[in-house]
Amino acid sequence: MNWVNQLAPLGKLRVCINLGNALLAQLEPDSHKPHGLSVEIAEGLALHHGLELAMQMVQTAKESVAAVADKTADIGFFAIDPARARDVCFTKAYAYIDACYVAHEARGIQSLQAVDQTGVRIVVGLGSAYDLFLSRHIQQAELVRAPSTQEVMPMFLEETYEVAAGLQHTLVQEAKKHPQLKILMPPFMAIAQALGCHPSHSDEVKTGLQTFVNNQLPSIAASIARQGLSGVRAAVSPNT
Repeated sequence: MNWVNQLAPLGKLRVCINLGNALLAQLEPDSHKPHGLSVEIAEGLALHHGLELAMQMVQTAKESVAAVADKTADIGFFAIDPARARDVCFTKAYAYIDACYVAHEARGIQSLQAVDQTGVRIVVGLGSAYDLFLSRHIQQAELVRAPSTQEVMPMFLEETYEVAAGLQHTLVQEAKKHPQLKILMPPFMAIAQALGCHPSHSDEVKTGLQTFVNNQLPSIAASIARQGLSGVRAAVSPNT
């Protein structure tokens, strides 16, 4: 049995798509059909191997991790983080997304160094890659967790917290709408994005997924450029 048959033995590839990261997946306003980079990758994998594609939509990374961990999905799209490694086996990164802070101009926070200070509250999306990262690295500031990444900015603006953390592309769009906000540069992290499957899968499955990702990198770079995704870059092909 080859790796594809091991991954999807009934000929149906069950893929979990996280709509919480709008840079990678969104629903069309009229048709409500999913589209975006992760959807394109899933479609490419299914088409190349003659599999029926069944996409399961979720709103948070935590739900996506649970779907693969519980084996209700065969693969998902994740930010690589050691806290998730018990439940998901990751490929190497296919793309990197920059994460930044946004602050209220009036609060006088002008640099990354000024964020991790006593009295500063940072709003993050619960279970997001930057929540996991900042939980390990922030020493003095307080992390305030919104229920999802979509709720970070409304919570940040309504309660006038000092800082919010999020994807650079998203925060730049928010700052354009709210001139009292300032994006703090450079990004505090680059979030590595990968495909993931259940850790119990064979090495053959894991190698097969990695080979597929390697072959898709030129298409991924072209898709990022076509969509004009700022703060997002494709991984470098190991063959270059």
